[in-house]
Amino acid sequence: MPDDAGFSVPAAQAKVSILPATPGQFFRRIDELVDIHLAAMNYSPSLFHQRKDLWLSSTGRYDFLSHIALIHGDGVDPNLDDMRQRSAGICFSFHGTPDTWWYQQVYRGLILAGHSREEAHRTLTDYSELSEIHVSPHLQGRGIGKALLHTHLQSVSTSKVMLSTPEIEGESNGAWRLYRKLGFTDVLRGFLFPSDARPFAILERATHMPGTRPHTD
Repeated sequence: MPDDAGFSVPAAQAKVSILPATPGQFFRRIDELVDIHLAAMNYSPSLFHQRKDLWLSSTGRYDFLSHIALIHGDGVDPNLDDMRQRSAGICFSFHGTPDTWWYQQVYRGLILAGHSREEAHRTLTDYSELSEIHVSPHLQGRGIGKALLHTHLQSVSTSKVMLSTPEIEGESNGAWRLYRKLGFTDVLRGFLFPSDARPFAILERATHMPGTRPHTD
């Protein structure tokens, strides 16, 4: 059993374990992973193929890294190649580079916020873009998201991880509480991407800072 699979969360008569996924395993499970994404974000099913294509294109990015939360029977080893064991959550990232849309948008935001070009480039150096982290809605609140992100942060090769998340008044949802608990700090607030009318926050966290061991409280 992989070292990453040691954290399990009770889910009825089953367990949920966190495992690193190869690009091939990610590919084979892509349909259920995108379904989790659409359900967690309350997006229209009509976006399925667009999101699937985007996610698959991410596997070709430099330093692509993914972890999957896998449901398996008590006493049964988790196995991503066993398609009878269903996915409960997904987290993936890749090395941020100037040719990516996200880098270009955040760079633009930093300049608009008054940072110099040198400061913007320095902020966007040696980071992993946390592209997605989602847990099936019916399994949220069990500590799975925290375990996914904690494990992922320990596995990336860059000096920091950056992400974007919608602004929420008072930071009063599970995603914001998780990011703050694991040490993410502000880079930009109230930032507008061209493709979304909602304001977003850009957050970052050093990958080598002390973390809190996952738990289910």
